[in-house]
Amino acid sequence: MLKYQQIKLSYVVPVYLDQNLDALHQLLKTYENYNASLLKQIHFIFVDDHSPVEVKIPKNCKLNYTLAKISTNIIWNQGGARNLGVHLAKSQKMLLTDLDHTFPESVFEFLIKAKVPNHIFTFKRIRDNEVTMPHFNTFFLSKSTFYKSLGVDEEFCGHYGHEDVFFIEFQKRLGTKLYTYKHQTLFSHEHKNSKQPQHQLHRDSSITKPLFDAKCNILKDKNRDPFDAHSRLFLNFEWHQVEEHIKL
Repeated sequence: MLKYQQIKLSYVVPVYLDQNLDALHQLLKTYENYNASLLKQIHFIFVDDHSPVEVKIPKNCKLNYTLAKISTNIIWNQGGARNLGVHLAKSQKMLLTDLDHTFPESVFEFLIKAKVPNHIFTFKRIRDNEVTMPHFNTFFLSKSTFYKSLGVDEEFCGHYGHEDVFFIEFQKRLGTKLYTYKHQTLFSHEHKNSKQPQHQLHRDSSITKPLFDAKCNILKDKNRDPFDAHSRLFLNFEWHQVEEHIKL
């Protein structure tokens, strides 16, 4: 990893698009306008979660990036995509997020200068010009903290919801503190409510909610090993690296 010592922050985002690449390309254009010396210190990891459209990064993209593709067709596999993104990360400090969220340049500067965190930090969101509460799918942490809970439990994959909340609940049970940055905010776009949503997958948590409740009951039982709540499923799919572009 000494080869990548100039990389100070890894930015992990699952990508599932079933109509066009507009959301991804808009994110790239936004970040490409940031300070070049700042961008040299960030590694963007895009994990294509078996999108029905071909996910491509423009050839002239100015970012340091890795594009990987999950070749196994598992619906709602964003938890697995996150695990793969962390596996490919080239720095200890990581931002886990999604295409709905955009970070201001000042937040990147703040996180690059920050120490490697022992805790998990979330961010308040600016949506429709109002500050809203953080979302559990976006947070700043270290790679070692992520693996403290064996990553995201992929038993939730294949159905919508609860994998991100369980990740946080499991981390809290293991003693990881959860904080929200008071003066650092991100922009939330909520593509699912737009005229051109990222995808049209059906959101139904009737399968994952009972699973989540059962796992949380184990966490609440002080006489149980909290790791009894985790399936141990990790990178439970086929994948390959599509391309990597990192200027050192």
